Amino acid sequence: MHRLLILSLVALAAASAVAQETIQGPVKLQGAEVIARIDNSVILASDVLWEAELIIQVSNVPPEQVEEARHMLTQKQLRSYIDTKLIMADFRRTARGADMEAIRGQLEEPFYSGGMSGKSPGSVPGLMEVLKVDDLEELDKKLVSLGTSLADRKEAFMEKAIAQTWVHEQIDVPKPTYADLLEYYKTHQDDYAIAKAARWEELMVEFKNHPTREAARAKIAEAGNIVWQRAQAQPDASKPLFTDVAPKYSESYKAADGGLYDWTSEGALRDPNLNTALFTLPVGSLSPILESEVGYHIIRVVERREAGYQPFEELQDAIREKMMNDSFGEQTQKLIAKLRGEARIWTIYSGDTTAQAYIESPLVPPSRVR
Repeated sequence: MHRLLILSLVALAAASAVAQETIQGPVKLQGAEVIARIDNSVILASDVLWEAELIIQVSNVPPEQVEEARHMLTQKQLRSYIDTKLIMADFRRTARGADMEAIRGQLEEPFYSGGMSGKSPGSVPGLMEVLKVDDLEELDKKLVSLGTSLADRKEAFMEKAIAQTWVHEQIDVPKPTYADLLEYYKTHQDDYAIAKAARWEELMVEFKNHPTREAARAKIAEAGNIVWQRAQAQPDASKPLFTDVAPKYSESYKAADGGLYDWTSEGALRDPNLNTALFTLPVGSLSPILESEVGYHIIRVVERREAGYQPFEELQDAIREKMMNDSFGEQTQKLIAKLRGEARIWTIYSGDTTAQAYIESPLVPPSRVR
């Protein structure tokens, strides 16, 4: 993904540069340089450059393209940073009496522990995973090499956490009623379709592993006799029979698992003989020795289900969660769109404008900055 992003950005920069009569060359930003102002907050180059540097490193950008890639990526990272700053500005305006010292104190532990997930994005464990380091000292050194610091990352983590909490407080997502859930299920019923499928077990020998086809057939016939005798003694169709026979006799990749396959949809198998047997054999019955282009097979269906739909009763909780998440996402986008439309911002790429206008504008080629 990073490589595709880099190549597309570099291509855009190169195409824009060729169209100009005079090429100044990319302007290299300094870490402490202010690249954007939002409300009373500023965004420094170091706030976004480190991520651009990281993407460049993992993407192996050619040396001659690094400056252009850095320039374009910095703009991309800045745009993703703006919404957090807009929400923080709204928080400061609206919640003037908030005890920021107490709030920051509450966020100290999650930053170092990784929060509920253990690896929250931007937390110490999350950063360690992304940067592939094993301890705090290594992390600090790696961050410094990228042009940022642990202190800066903690500040960014806290800002993002406060912004996310503020958004949650501004949005009220009503709990869907039973009727709402049922209507959603009916409207999206195709999403819950279940294909005709079977769970089954297999014994299989490959032609290539035997000197003759007769030798391969003799081996699977020996295994077949063992499971046939078991089938006579055990009428329970749902209980697998090949559990210890498959590891000894079978040569399929499922042999070590007792030859047992999970739900397989009708038509999913490449060989038509196996497909037909899988959906015509009585459940619990052994097939005769079947021949495919690669070997001989004996199969037994353990369970089969017809095509249909997952029951509504089993899906209510999942549907409720999805409906509430979708509603929250839609309201979040409306809130952010409102903030973007109202806020005046300044960036080195756009000058004074609205946040929405800047985010919707094309990326600026290197020679047009300032």
